[in-house]
Amino acid sequence: MYATTGLTLLAFLGAAQAHLHLYYPATLKGDNNPNTQGDADPLLNYPYGCCGKAVPGNCKGHLDLVDTDEGKPTAEWDAGGKANFSVSGHAIDTPTFNPSGGNHGGGSAQVGFSIDGGKTFKVAKTWNGNWPPHDIGNTLEPSDMTYDFNVPADMPSGNAIFAWTWVNRENEFNMNCAVVTIKGGSGDSSDQLDDPTSTAVPAPTTTQPSTPEQTSSTTQFTLQGCTCDCPAQTWSQQCNCYDCQSPTTKRRDVERQALAMHKRNLQRSEALKAPRRRAESMAFSSRPDMLLQIDYEGTSCKSVGMPTELKYPDPGPDVEDATDGEYELADPTGC
Repeated sequence: MYATTGLTLLAFLGAAQAHLHLYYPATLKGDNNPNTQGDADPLLNYPYGCCGKAVPGNCKGHLDLVDTDEGKPTAEWDAGGKANFSVSGHAIDTPTFNPSGGNHGGGSAQVGFSIDGGKTFKVAKTWNGNWPPHDIGNTLEPSDMTYDFNVPADMPSGNAIFAWTWVNRENEFNMNCAVVTIKGGSGDSSDQLDDPTSTAVPAPTTTQPSTPEQTSSTTQFTLQGCTCDCPAQTWSQQCNCYDCQSPTTKRRDVERQALAMHKRNLQRSEALKAPRRRAESMAFSSRPDMLLQIDYEGTSCKSVGMPTELKYPDPGPDVEDATDGEYELADPTGC
């Protein structure tokens, strides 16, 4: 696990070429994760083996936070339902961390889940090529880099570790993880993570500086040092902001921003409503493992890289060959 070690490290990271990190669900030790204690991890944006640091292990070395206060869930999803995740190239709340980003003009990606504390990760969806899209330019905002997938219908209910991985055309491997709660699944599992009490949060938006909490009557945002309440699941002409930390904060402007965020969350929630898929082409336990040992020191598995994009050798039942023809897909070697 890495933490800030002073101005020297921050200056070094600021000069290095940064990449992308998981923004929603809020990643373990992320600077937008409300459960993070102390300093956030300044290397979440960076590929494995970067910056002269040893390879930290799965989930950037933060699996020890699972089942602790820092490892509480930051999203709640339905088994068999549609969900989404977002990535970002910079921090929204704390510019000190992960100060810059780059999408490197594409690559290939996977998302998946672990229900055994991070010992194994099963594939939920694979994108072969054109991830992120080649024509996205330098857009690095979470709202512009949000991707849908289906949660496996036969996953057990309770907490699970969600993982996002990305292999770009420069032979770099990235991985971040978040703890999520799965509802309506197949039941208890002996290997399933414990289920500490937590409040699940909806997907983020571009201007959202902290993860909103939802109660039975309100959705709550923390915005520009203010606490803002909006009606839960219903439209309103106004959100109420209070307890502003800065005397210079213009509360009416903050309330307008909160209302815009509330509208986007309602639109996103409506778009995600879909019937559960109870029939699966492959049982969760039979799905292939995510490809986690590739393109960093100590691994024999290597992607071809420039000018090709990775073709996953075992992508699972839900795979999107997203290539736009600009680059050929190529099988890795030594896997």
